[in-house]
Order: sequence, then structure tokens, then C-alpha cells
Amino acid sequence: MKNQILYQLKQYEGQYFTNTKSQAGKWLHYKLLKVADGEIEASILVREDMTNPNNMLHGGMIAMIMDELCGLAFYSTGTEYYYTTVNLTIDYLYSAPIHTHVTAKSKVLRSGKKIANVECYIYDEKDNIIAHAKSNLVNTEKKVFELSSHHS
Repeated sequence: MKNQILYQLKQYEGQYFTNTKSQAGKWLHYKLLKVADGEIEASILVREDMTNPNNMLHGGMIAMIMDELCGLAFYSTGTEYYYTTVNLTIDYLYSAPIHTHVTAKSKVLRSGKKIANVECYIYDEKDNIIAHAKSNLVNTEKKVFELSSHHS
């Protein structure tokens, strides 16, 4: 397979993705439901340490989920260079209560030599859109890092 990153990510489809260099991603403890070139779908349990005082998914956690999944969707394209987030614009529509699962779906809309544009939607268990984000990533001109040091 030409895209080794995509091939490696596909090995985690249906599993919790903890073998990442992103410490935030490890902490989120998400399950990869779908992996495709430029697309990621993941499930995340809303834990107590992710909630606001009303026991709902905190807006900051929503932003972290979206930033993480936008980056992973772009990473799945197998790019030669590391791109980093320059902005993340979020529309917060609803929230999700503690102990429920949310599903995040991210997709690369455009991948240029300098800038990439990615979007992410988060859905609750009833398929309501909790939030929608668009993000621009900029090429750092540094070679992309390996997914992880090993597959566990």
C-alpha cells in the first residue's frame, strides 16, 4: 500500500486508539470506528473528567476532540510533512450528558501545499449534531513523524 500511515491506522479500526504520540489523544481514549483516506470516525465516552458543572460535555473538551480528529483525518492522507492547526472555528449546538457516547466524524476538504482545510462534526447518541468545526492546518515543512513506536 502506497499510504503507509493509512495502512497503519486501518489496523486500529474497531479498536481504542491509544498507540499515538498525541498525549491528548491517549487521554481522550477514543475508538476508531472508520478509517479512510482523509476521513476518520471515532466514538468517545463522556467521562466525568470531561464535563462542566452541569455534568454535560465541556465545550473545551468538544474543541479538543475536534482538533484531535481533524489532525488525525489529515494525517491519514499520508502527507510527507507535518501540518499543525492555525485555527479552529466551532459552532456549539447542543451538548451530551455524562456517561453517553459521542461520535466524531472528520474529513479533509482540501489539502494544499501550504494549507489544508478539514471539518469535523460531533453527534450524540440520537444522531443530533452537537458541534461542527472547520479547521485550517499549515505545513510546518518538517517531515511527518511516525504514528507510534510500536503497535500494541
